[in-house]
Amino acid sequence: MRVTSNTYPDTLLGHLQRTTKDMNMLNEQVSTGQRISKVSEDSASANRILDMQEEKGRITQFSKNAARAQNINNTTISQLQNFIQISDRITELATLADGLKGPDGMKAYAEEVDELIEHAMQSANAKFNGEYIFGGINTGSEPFASTVVDGKITAVSYEGAAEGAEFHLSETGKIRPYTDGATNEQFSEFIGKMIELRDALETGAVDAVTPAMRKNLESSEDDLIFALSRQGSVQMRIEFDLTLNQQRYTDLEENISAEADVDIAQTVVRLTQVQNAYQASLKSAGQVLNRSLLDYL
Repeated sequence: MRVTSNTYPDTLLGHLQRTTKDMNMLNEQVSTGQRISKVSEDSASANRILDMQEEKGRITQFSKNAARAQNINNTTISQLQNFIQISDRITELATLADGLKGPDGMKAYAEEVDELIEHAMQSANAKFNGEYIFGGINTGSEPFASTVVDGKITAVSYEGAAEGAEFHLSETGKIRPYTDGATNEQFSEFIGKMIELRDALETGAVDAVTPAMRKNLESSEDDLIFALSRQGSVQMRIEFDLTLNQQRYTDLEENISAEADVDIAQTVVRLTQVQNAYQASLKSAGQVLNRSLLDYL
């Protein structure tokens, strides 16, 4: 068989080009730590990585939603605790008023109740991040409106929405960290009962504070405790979903790493082998291509 004079150089050139390509690829893998730089290098792995990265993006958004819901819920719990502290003192004053004989003592209690009414209104119209937390979806305006006569609150009404915004915590899970409209109406009723107690105390009459008033105040405190308990359940749900999202995010990072990252030690060994083969090819080519027909005469 006749072998042309350019057969060996062409074969050598093709071999060196392939070896150079392998060296460049391995050098890039060592420098970046990534096994795949283009989809064409491993389309199946690349598609799996893209899917997992997309899921990581969704989980990141879910975690942000959960963090915001948690902050809103924490603020709500804090204000409910304020309500309960106010309720405890109001119930105590209503009980103490039963033993008072003079109008001066009654009016002193009335002044304290009036201060507590103002405090309750501040909690009712509390904000988080510039938004009213008890307004439902109407977060831009005060949810509790008051009528003021001679510098005193004489009536309170709830003017917020029936429900608050919903937050997606996972693909299928969602939650409302706000109290609903019915619960907020109970807050309004509680402040109304405080106003009733203050007005009764201001009369100075011994029997102005009736057993029915005390019973109504106790009923309102039960409503407040129930509302606090419900928000505690919301908190547990948010924390549960946050933990699941964090675990899933960690799992995805590990899976992506397994698909995309290279074993540096093995890659360095392979790179050294390819470099040695390249040098050997060059040396061998130099020896062969330097020969001429005179070497065989």
